Amino acid sequence: MNVVKRAMQLVLVLLVGLVAACGGEQVGVGQANSLPAVAVAPTPESPAAVVQPVQVPAPAVLEQGSEPAPVESQAVARRLVMLDPGHQRHGNNAPEAVGPDTRETKPKVSSGTVGVRTKKPEYVLNLEVSQLIKAELMKRGIEVAMTRESHEVDISNKQRADMANEASAALAVRIHADGDSSPKTSGFSVLYPSASVASLKPIAADSRQAAGFIAEQLKAVTGTPGRGLSARSDLSGFNWSKVPVVLVELGFMTNPEEDERLSEAEYQQKLAVGIADGLEQFLSAR
Repeated sequence: MNVVKRAMQLVLVLLVGLVAACGGEQVGVGQANSLPAVAVAPTPESPAAVVQPVQVPAPAVLEQGSEPAPVESQAVARRLVMLDPGHQRHGNNAPEAVGPDTRETKPKVSSGTVGVRTKKPEYVLNLEVSQLIKAELMKRGIEVAMTRESHEVDISNKQRADMANEASAALAVRIHADGDSSPKTSGFSVLYPSASVASLKPIAADSRQAAGFIAEQLKAVTGTPGRGLSARSDLSGFNWSKVPVVLVELGFMTNPEEDERLSEAEYQQKLAVGIADGLEQFLSAR
């Protein structure tokens, strides 16, 4: 009997322990809310990724009311004028193509005409006036280059055009004097490349504008109407040009009175001022 009673007591103890073990880990809603929060250690900040921008040109962002700056070529910004005193002491009769679009040839360069009364060679007159034009332009802050500053050169008409092209001149100005079979023919004229030549279309309009400005200014300083403007398609110095170009015929050395006048220092200075005025007007209009 005592054995049975002790066995029953042992079973009862085991049952009580089992119930306590099963109910000990239950957590009610209220208890869950009262538990301390678990602190999560912050992760260390990573440095921002360096993103290389894609090199795609974006349109400029302008402030409200502002205008985009004009795009200028280097030649315009520099205001470079290439002066080409025509001819040289010794001509070069070797053939040279008149232009890139033709098989026609002309002598590379001649020595020019001669004053009927002064006996001055044209190449000398051309350089005299060109030097005066250069001085006038430089006084006005305009950059000047010259194809020659000596008579002892051998530079073809194509090469002269190439020099202006390579310099990216805003304008090439060829300085010449005229001649005619009649001693009565007189007056200055300004030539420019014809738009009828396909390769000259890109420069024809600007060249025509420059020629017009120069002619008007020469009228003003000389008090004479001149012979006007002439479009030409047969000149090597025009046809090889990639920059605007004009040719100024200062007057006729075959006219006795005009020949003498062309060698007068005062008249040469008038010509230089008139041409410089026209060039400055052209550059300012671009």
